[in-house]
Amino acid sequence: MRLDRLERWATVRHFRLAIALFEYGSVLHASRALNVSQPTASKLLQDLEDAVGAKLFLRNRRGVTPTELGRAFVDRSKMVLAQLDHVSQAINALGKGHAGKVAIGSVLTGSSYIVPAAIAHLSATRPDIRIKIVDGVSGELVPRLISGELDFLIGRLSDISSSAVVAREPLFSESAMIVARRDHPLEQNPHATLEALKKESWILPPPETTLRKQFDNIFNHENIDPPHASIETVSFFNILWLLKKTDLLGILPQSIVTDAAYQNDLVPLSSFPPLVLEQIGISRLIGSELSPAASALVESIRSVMEINVAR
Repeated sequence: MRLDRLERWATVRHFRLAIALFEYGSVLHASRALNVSQPTASKLLQDLEDAVGAKLFLRNRRGVTPTELGRAFVDRSKMVLAQLDHVSQAINALGKGHAGKVAIGSVLTGSSYIVPAAIAHLSATRPDIRIKIVDGVSGELVPRLISGELDFLIGRLSDISSSAVVAREPLFSESAMIVARRDHPLEQNPHATLEALKKESWILPPPETTLRKQFDNIFNHENIDPPHASIETVSFFNILWLLKKTDLLGILPQSIVTDAAYQNDLVPLSSFPPLVLEQIGISRLIGSELSPAASALVESIRSVMEINVAR
């Protein structure tokens, strides 16, 4: 692989082409997405593979398929473009002071109140910053963090697997509570047994999450099969709506349950002890520089945490 040659002439167009070919699986569709002619796209790909000294995509009658090396090149291309975008934002921020964009991943608990509170805090002084929030589980979000699609993740640190490329910054620890809608039949039953709770309908996070494992272990410890989830989701919008409007039981961070905005609709079940969660924090790539916008949001998150601690 002639890396010296690749470094001399590889341009943003080559990186974007590799990504487009991976996403569209077709030279024709990739060229249209990049607004270049099909012959130009084919020539760019040929030059790229000549410089690398290996095939990145296999041609077939249906289009193109990435080789193992091609997939690795696409991943690195995303990282290169993400870093170039950060440089562009930094230059723009220096020139205009406030503009920029940030993309973050929210791992279940992280989106309870920290993220919206931090955004509200930030928007008061940096209204031009554009923020993208991607909710999901760590298995989906960590690869997007490593590829550069996301600036950082916020959520339970135990959900983020130990990695040589991901640094974790603890913010705080929080408990989770079993909740139901107000006036649910179980609201006035402080002595409900696990056997009784098992028979209820539940909305729960996916089995691979730490919170779900902790929940299941309460039943397993008593030699009782954990409840089956009628609905599995990490979307707080869906969780809150369904808990308020149905007889489903669910798990929510204590900060939400005790928030004045939800106290009229949701109640914790006193028969079920709080689940002590592990630390909530920020995960980001080691050695990468955050864009000015991402750095501003991180500082806003820290400020929100200080305000809550002071209370």
